Order: sequence, then C-alpha cells, then structure tokens
Amino acid sequence: MREIDYWIWLSSLEGLGPVKAGKLLNTYQHPGIIYNLTETELKQNRQLTPRNVGELMNAEKRERVNTINSLMIKNDIKLVTVFDSQYPEKLRQIYDPPITLYYKGKFRVSELSIAIVGSRRTTNYGAFSAKKLSYELGLRGVQIVSGLARGIDSIAHEGCLDAGGKTVAVLGCGLDCIYPPENHTLFENIIKTGGLILSEYPPGMPPLQYNFPARNRIISGISSGVLVVEAAKRSGSLITADYALEQGREVFAVPGNIDCAYSKGTNQLIREGAKIVLSVEDILEEFDYKEDIDSGKSTKASDKININPEANIYKGLSTEEIRIVKIIQKGIHHIDEIIQRSNISAKDINNILFMLEMKGVIAQLPGKLFEMCI
Repeated sequence: MREIDYWIWLSSLEGLGPVKAGKLLNTYQHPGIIYNLTETELKQNRQLTPRNVGELMNAEKRERVNTINSLMIKNDIKLVTVFDSQYPEKLRQIYDPPITLYYKGKFRVSELSIAIVGSRRTTNYGAFSAKKLSYELGLRGVQIVSGLARGIDSIAHEGCLDAGGKTVAVLGCGLDCIYPPENHTLFENIIKTGGLILSEYPPGMPPLQYNFPARNRIISGISSGVLVVEAAKRSGSLITADYALEQGREVFAVPGNIDCAYSKGTNQLIREGAKIVLSVEDILEEFDYKEDIDSGKSTKASDKININPEANIYKGLSTEEIRIVKIIQKGIHHIDEIIQRSNISAKDINNILFMLEMKGVIAQLPGKLFEMCI
C-alpha cells in the first residue's frame, strides 16, 4: 500500500472517530504502523474498545480503500493529512481535528476567515444581510467559510464570489456528492474562482444527518470568527456557534425581529454575549483589520465599477441592472412597482437591487422604496 492509502483507511473507519484516531497517531506516529498491528497488539492498547479493535481489523473496510482511491481519481479529489504543513493550524489546535481533509480546488485557508452560517429557510431580511455582509467582507479580502447548505450558507458563498473573493465550503458528505444537488453550479463556481471545497469524509459517503453537526466544528475550526445571520431556537447554526466558543473563536450575530422565529436564535446569542453586527466594521474591528488607504486601494463597491456622476451612469452595469436604473431614475419607486414595470421575477429583482445598492447606484429607503444615488 502507498502512504496515502493508510491515511484513507484510517480516516474512513466510521466506528473510530477523530479523537480516537488522533490518540492512535500520537501513540504509533503513522497510520501504516497501526494498519500492520496484530489483533493481539491492538487489544493491549487500553485506549481501544473491542468494537474499535474490530473496526481496525475489518477486512472489508481495508479493501474499501481501493474503491475510495478510484473515486478520488475519477472526481479529482485530493487529500491533506493532519501531519502536512498545508493543514490549517487553527483547525489542528481544536479538541477533535479530523486526521485528514479531502478537498477539491485550491487548498488555501486565509489567516482571516469568517464563517457565515444561518437558517436554511430565510426571510428577505436575512438573505439581504447575509449577501451584504459576505459581499463587503469579500471585497476586503476576507475569506468566507460556510457549509454550502440551502439558505444563508449558499447566499454567503454567493456574496463572496460576487465580490471577487475566495470562499471555502465544508461538506457533510463525500466530495463526489454535491449536496444539496441544486448547488451544483455554486459548487463548480467556488472551484473555478480559486476557492476550496472540504470534507473530512471520503468519497462515497452520503449526506447522512449525523454528519452535519460534526461538520460544523470544522467550519468554526478553520475560521477566525463565526457570524450567525438567522437561526431558530434549535438550529445547526447554534451548534456551530457553540463549537466556536469552545474553540476560542469570536461569535457574532445579526439582530432580528423579536417576533420572527428565524431571529430567536440570533437574538438569544446576543443576549448571551455574542457581538451584535450592524455593519461589516463590527466584525473587522475585532481583528485589528486596517484598510490600506495610502496605497490608493479602495474597498468600496462603487469604486469597483468606476461610477462617476459626470460619466455614463450605466457604465459597468448589466442589461438587467440598466433596465432597473432607467425605472428608478424617474423618481422614488416601491419594489412592487419595479417588479411590475421591469417584468423581472421578485427573486431576481432582490438580487439586482442588492447589487445596485452595493455599487452605490441606488439607495433603499424605509418601506422597500428605492431612489438613485447618482
């Protein structure tokens, strides 16, 4: 067997777990040594239960390494071990680091990475907040980490990509399985733009329900802080926040409507000491982040497309954005009127209005009213 095969074998033993696997590596220094131990030698290790010994000696699971290898080659999946220099140092320091990370894309975890998580079902307010904050963090070069789940997770990845930033998605299944399936395009876009898809699970592992809480410790583990945008009282996002606290990470939360079920979790976090986030600066100031003003590099969204009141106001805008601008140019308009006059769906309108607002072209007024800024 090759060295990588021993790592694949040890990391794919579901009945062992990362803590026990880590202890074995501390004792024996290499998975190849563990692989070649006899049953008698394994039974002499007081750290191992009879079930652990059976798992380590299981012939079918040893043969499964060949199948996993084939899936890795077929899907261009690579592997980093806990002993490799590439392995994220922040993750290495948690209580139960995965001994291997399977990945696709460019393996790069920034020193300043912020996890953005939240409910799979979102309100318009939650979706807007996640998109705005992830976009503005992405503009400033902050890496966004999330779980590629429906709702806030997907929006956070998309916001970072829209800003030209790099994002990391941590999955609760093998990387040969894109879950949820509707995120196939997002999955590919993350890789194409130099981002990273991670999992501690080998290819062939389906998205089992109990994988996702364990996945959350990696999301917080590779991040400098965790921002919860929307969460119900019982939510996987709150599990991520708990992991963050255990790991010594900063926890942030976006406040919400006191009568909204999807804000009860975030409002509770704030009550318990999470930092309230009203703007991206509330996050960045905790990490002594400073913009390089002297270099002339601006992080303002409006500077990205060089909009100038003296110049053509449509410069750098898409066809649909120009259509919206032409409507709003004629005065203050409610979103329903914009939808009706533009003949664009409500979902797409929200995204277009958000981008125009980020670019400094329009401003939102109370009551879902919009006006021109330039």
